[in-house]
Amino acid sequence: MISPRHVEDPVTRPPVHLIRSILPLLLAGSIPVHADAQSVRGRLLDPDGETGLGSAMIVLEDRNGNELQRTLSRSNGLFQLDAPVPGSYRLRAERIGYATTYSDYLDLAAGETITQNLVAAVEVTTLQGLVAVGERKCTVRPEEGLAVTRVWDEARKALSAAAWTQERGYYQYEMMNITRRLEPESRKIINEQRSYNRGYMQAPYVSRPADSVVHGGFARINARESVYWAPDAEVLLSDAFLDTHCFNLKTDAGEAPGLIGLTFEPVSGRRLPDIGGTLWLDLATSRLERLDYTYRNLDLPRTILTSGIGGTLEFEALPNGTWIVNKWRIHMPKAGMGTNVLSGGGTAILEEIIVQGGDVIRVHGNEGTVLESDLGGGIAGVVRDTMRAGLPNARVYVVGTGIETFTDAEGKFQLAGLDAGVYSVTFSHPYLEPYAYTPEPFEVEVLADTDTPAQVSFTAPRAARIIRGLCSDVERPPALVSGGQEVSTSGILVGRVTDSGGNPVPNAMVRILSNQFDVGGPVLRMDRGGTVVSTNESGYYRACWMPVDSPLNVAVLDPDEGDPSDIDAAKLLTGEQEVILSPVAPLGRIDLRINPR
Repeated sequence: MISPRHVEDPVTRPPVHLIRSILPLLLAGSIPVHADAQSVRGRLLDPDGETGLGSAMIVLEDRNGNELQRTLSRSNGLFQLDAPVPGSYRLRAERIGYATTYSDYLDLAAGETITQNLVAAVEVTTLQGLVAVGERKCTVRPEEGLAVTRVWDEARKALSAAAWTQERGYYQYEMMNITRRLEPESRKIINEQRSYNRGYMQAPYVSRPADSVVHGGFARINARESVYWAPDAEVLLSDAFLDTHCFNLKTDAGEAPGLIGLTFEPVSGRRLPDIGGTLWLDLATSRLERLDYTYRNLDLPRTILTSGIGGTLEFEALPNGTWIVNKWRIHMPKAGMGTNVLSGGGTAILEEIIVQGGDVIRVHGNEGTVLESDLGGGIAGVVRDTMRAGLPNARVYVVGTGIETFTDAEGKFQLAGLDAGVYSVTFSHPYLEPYAYTPEPFEVEVLADTDTPAQVSFTAPRAARIIRGLCSDVERPPALVSGGQEVSTSGILVGRVTDSGGNPVPNAMVRILSNQFDVGGPVLRMDRGGTVVSTNESGYYRACWMPVDSPLNVAVLDPDEGDPSDIDAAKLLTGEQEVILSPVAPLGRIDLRINPR
């Protein structure tokens, strides 16, 4: 049993080994060649045989398939690798979404440098249709030719690039670390603390060594403490992890549309605290998107185990083919002692849930700057779209103030006349607003006695990522059963409320009724049969975890007439509109216009 004093409170004592930081930045450069070294240099070429290909992982391996050294090809396709001793070696070139390219074996003499160009394979690797032929058996180190292996190979390419980036210390990072305390039942945020870290780092997110977590466990729970660790790329690629976990495939049209999942579980008989989860890859591009994981084999009461102990890592490709974890969250329970209503004795209860995580908000390197701070008496920068082009007509504003501006035709903006201090800055744009989505703000420091504005850049997220994450911060309701069958609640309903003149109505109360509905959404008032959500300052609303394949009646309540908590009897400002959300495409939209009185 876990008493309150035995549970490590991450708010005051975070498991800092989850997020190591402040290590020297090593910028990319030429690999030094020693007088007695033997090496292979060359270019990776497009199938036309002339154009160099950058951002590919080039690996030197021996005749036993052992990987000896790796590097990323430069933008012109150039690479160089050193061999530890004279011998016979070959090159392997890997690009996400394409077949692997191999060279012939090369015989390297002592101190010799060989030039060997590679023409990249033109064959595209597709993951479409793999689920239908996926293996049912959970497989440890699946053999070549299996469907699960094809998905693992694409995930491995991104993980290998992330591990390589981590080893090199390629970038300078600035991050926002977040700690939240959630109420265990409603998951309402009790408290949120944010800390802004800046400095030189090996990587924004680093786990404990693979041997430590695989052989010692991913959690340590005893009479003195309760600590949880998450994996990183090096852990997932390690022999220790691959030998103790088996893999399979899955899809989830509701939770992960357009993605294929590579699931993993601890092998049978493993008793140490461990993790199971899913690596999600884009079916069309084969790009690794994220890892969702939960903990296994924890010696905790059932009331604690059902709290959803686990986390998420999101992966992002950076310039030159490098990869990082750019966002991470881990959910951990905080237990306490309560009274068993039947026996009257003591029992463990879930007091609250601690969420720790971080977001990369600035990345500096040779290839460019995602977000740069030249601190000054104002804030200036650019908003880019998903293709890295300037995004015009975006509203950039300081949270909690009336300070705002709009980007020009090139996506540039400037906020002037600011006092010294730290400001929370974010942006909005018409293409984001229908989802009731606002990017998390960046903390920007403005210094006194300088005319140079602080520089901050934003990149708008892809629409697919917005949709996938729309309800990530909202607790999913328990399964609903109707007619003896479970009712799917994977639907998301969005829309806008305007007045008779077409102007947005903030804080409007949008009521959603269903015969197969009990809970869900960012609830203001709730009763059996429906829920009420509120519009934001731009008049947009969002309702999560709606029933699908079932009619939903949507209207705006009149707060001045009747009791709004009685959503069946309350008077309406609009007529009712009906919508049925599809389980295949669960996002729906209903706009409402308030009738003139």
